[in-house]
Amino acid sequence: MNILVTGAAGFLGSHLCDHFLSQGHTVTGIDNFFRGKRENLPVHSRFYFHELDLTSGDVSDIIRSGDFDWVLHYAAINGTKYFYDIPTKVFDDNYKMTLNVLEACRGSNTIKKFGYASSSEVYGSCPVIPTPESESVILNVFEHRDSYAAAKAFGDFMTKLYCEEMGIEYLTFRIFNAYGPRMDNTEYGQVVPEFFRKAKSPEPFQLIGDGKQTRSFCYVDDHVRMIDSAMKKMSNEVVNIGNDELITILDLASRVCQIVGKEFSPQFLPPRSYDTQQRQPDLSLLRTHYKQESTNLNTGLKKVYNALK
Repeated sequence: MNILVTGAAGFLGSHLCDHFLSQGHTVTGIDNFFRGKRENLPVHSRFYFHELDLTSGDVSDIIRSGDFDWVLHYAAINGTKYFYDIPTKVFDDNYKMTLNVLEACRGSNTIKKFGYASSSEVYGSCPVIPTPESESVILNVFEHRDSYAAAKAFGDFMTKLYCEEMGIEYLTFRIFNAYGPRMDNTEYGQVVPEFFRKAKSPEPFQLIGDGKQTRSFCYVDDHVRMIDSAMKKMSNEVVNIGNDELITILDLASRVCQIVGKEFSPQFLPPRSYDTQQRQPDLSLLRTHYKQESTNLNTGLKKVYNALK
């Protein structure tokens, strides 16, 4: 099989490329290195790469000449701090990238399935717990944070409408808090590598908010296996992707400090505006096809720490 992955140099995209190459497929990647890193890209005889900005570069020739069976669109500006610092760019770039990739798929006679990386952020700040795919999309126009959720929600609609019009099967992945090696560990990254960075610093460990927020974390190896299974067995669905084991942010920080060997005496900072207090997926739909056990959180955190070392 011939697979195109956008965002191939990013955290999730690069692991998807590795996984599908290990399964014997041919993989083509696209990235502009806004967040992705060249060292994340596979070195493999069946991997091909194009450096391209999907907001402005013409991806049509790549898709038209690639004879792809699957397209997995993972390219996006992610990272919570970006949502607050550059909300216009977050919305504009994420919307344009999805639109341009879908438009380019019109030129292909080979694409059988399109997989779109959406986000649990579209469920809003106070969703039903655990959250099923049938939960409404909720966007708050008064909050910069929802620049990301709004673009992802637009992508949900575009994926469905364009693929139906083109006769391509599709899947929209509502992704919940994936973590693992290769995550951005700067202040613009996600919470797990950020906590390891703080735990290794001599400065006091600071938490945004009171730490009572709950999340459910999915190790990246589980994520890519879920995506592979869903792409093979499901069609024309919105499907939650993640782990449903809940943990508080305070407990997560404590576990990270224990792994690093840092005394855990956190300082609490004011919370971010409109931060989601609880996030847990209902995985009933996914589990009709995917039966594997999830990676234990402590095991996954130790793998992240070893990779960072």
